[in-house]
Order: sequence, then C-alpha cells, then structure tokens
Amino acid sequence: MDKTVKIFTVFIVILCTAVFFTGCTSNSGAANVTTPVSTQSTTIAAAGAIYVAGDIVKSPSGSASNAWLILSYDSATDTYSRALIYQNSDGTWGYRVNTNTETSARKVMEKVYTDKVTHVTVSSVPVKTATTASTSAPTVTSTTTVSGTTSATTSATTTPTGKPQFKSMVPDSADAGTQVSITDLTGSNFQTGATVMLARTGSSNITATNVQVVSASHMTCTFAIPSTAATGSWNIIITNPDSQSVTYSNYFTIHASTSVTTTTTTSPTGTVVITRIEPTFVYLGGNGWLGPITIYTTTNIQIDATAKLVNSGGQVIAGTSGPISDTLNSIPVRFNIPVGSQGHWNVVLTNPDGTNGTLTNGLAVY
Repeated sequence: MDKTVKIFTVFIVILCTAVFFTGCTSNSGAANVTTPVSTQSTTIAAAGAIYVAGDIVKSPSGSASNAWLILSYDSATDTYSRALIYQNSDGTWGYRVNTNTETSARKVMEKVYTDKVTHVTVSSVPVKTATTASTSAPTVTSTTTVSGTTSATTSATTTPTGKPQFKSMVPDSADAGTQVSITDLTGSNFQTGATVMLARTGSSNITATNVQVVSASHMTCTFAIPSTAATGSWNIIITNPDSQSVTYSNYFTIHASTSVTTTTTTSPTGTVVITRIEPTFVYLGGNGWLGPITIYTTTNIQIDATAKLVNSGGQVIAGTSGPISDTLNSIPVRFNIPVGSQGHWNVVLTNPDGTNGTLTNGLAVY
C-alpha cells in the first residue's frame, strides 16, 4: 500500500512538472513571434528647378539695391528667364527699369544666386526709369497768423539741391570707334534728368545717351566713342537738372581703335588665327567677373597687341594684355566683365600692324 502511494505521488509530481515546462515553452515561443512592421515608402522628388516665377534672388556678395526676378523656368532647356529688379525707396521689392529679359542656365542661377530675398507676383512689378526716392522732394508746410487768426495752411514742394558725387564706373575704358554700355555708375545725389559726359582738354565732349537714373546712387548710360577721339584719360562730368555738377578727373580711358586700317605705305600682311582660349566660359558673381583669359593663335603675337570681347549687340569689353609667351603664340588678357553681360562673346585679337583675328562666340558668360 505504501509503495503504491509513493508511485502515485511520483507520477503526480512528474505530471505537474511536465505541465509547468509545457506552459513556459509555449510562452517563450509566443514572445519570439515576429510581428510584421508596417513600412512607409518615401518618395524623393526628381531634381528640378528650386525657383519659381516671382522669386527674387541675388548673390550673397551682390549689390543690396538690385537682384534678379525669376520670370519663368523652361524644363526643356533647363534655363530660367529672368530680369533685373530694384528696391523701392522704402526697401520693398520692387521695379524694373526696362522690359529686357534674358535666360540663364539653371545650374548657374542656383549656384551663384543662392539668396532668395522674397517672392512677388511678376505682373505686379512696374517698369519705370527711376525710383521715387531719387527725385521726390520734401513738402514744406507753412502757417501764417494775422491778428490772432491763423490763415489757411499751404504746401509747397521744393527740389533737392544736393550736389552729385561720383564713386565708380563699370566699365572704365573703351576703344575709339566703339559703343560702350556703362552698367554701373555709382555715387550719390543723382536726380532724374541728370547728364553724363566725358571731357578732355582740346577735345569735344562725349555726351552719354540712354541715361537712366535707377536710384539716387546708381545710373546706367551709353557712350558712343568717336573713332577720332583722343586716346588717354578723360574726365567724367555729372550734372543734375539744378545745374550742380561734379567732375572726376582722368578716370575713363579711351584706347586706340582696334579696327583694321590701311595706308598707302603699309597694309595688313595676314590674318591672326585664334585656335582656342582658356577658360572658355566664366560665371558672373555679384560684382561681375575679373580675371585673365589666355588666347592661343597659330601666328606670332606682336608686342602691344590688344584684345577685346564683342557681343551681337555691339557691346565691347576691352582687355588689358599681359606678357606674350616665349613661343609668341599665346597671351593672357585681363577682362573686367560687368554684371548683366551674360551670353556669348566674340574674342578679337589685333596686332599693332593691323592683322587681327576673331574667335566667334569663343567665350560664354553665365
């Protein structure tokens, strides 16, 4: 009997132990079950234009008073259409001084003009030749008391009388017989109707055309340099409508004409063949681009050879030549390319004997 009880007791213990471990194993298995995790795919938009029509962008180092207005984007050519825009007198944007537009490669715009200033509606941007600030006059209010009675208040508008001041001009030189666009004439107290001219003792003055007073500190204009103009330094004279003026001496330089000339005794002996230039393209920053471009030819380059850039509109940018290479077939020329000169430019090299060569659309400016 005791033996039977012991056997039964052992059996019960074994059975309970088995049940216990079976439960643990079941729980462990449940803990290890992997629950599917919901995943969400992220769609990354294809690379494209980051600016839209109406965005106003500028270079971090550019002028504070002007920027580029994005007019549109063309995905087929990957280019932006843009126009210069200027600040109003109260600091808001803005207005345009003309209806000119141009295109620029997207990668250039987004690399150079990285500051997005604000956004406007393109159709709301007016076109005018000057800011109100440049010509607005203060209103003087006066009251008169007669026998204790105050008369009606009258207002009178006076004209600013500040004397104009000159600071800088880009470009500051040109060849005789060419037309040069002054893209950045800076100073202060400029008034609408101001005139700009070049003067030199013993020579006739050269008066600028298409003078646009963008603001009280900024103007643009065009000079048509006669082919007979004296070479050397010329004075700049700016005169406001109130007859106040400023003269800055020996600032603008006129170079000898680079056109081919013939005489009864000498004539060009050949044509200069420009094979290539380095670099073939440049990017304009907020202040334009200043640097050397090396011109290579198949013929000898003569001492005092000159070089210039000419675009399809007839604008000329004269260069400053450096030392000729030992092999006489290359020369570095330093150019100062102003803001707003985007496009393709012909490269023209002229020897003192009149021989010259042109590399058509040799330089791309972005």
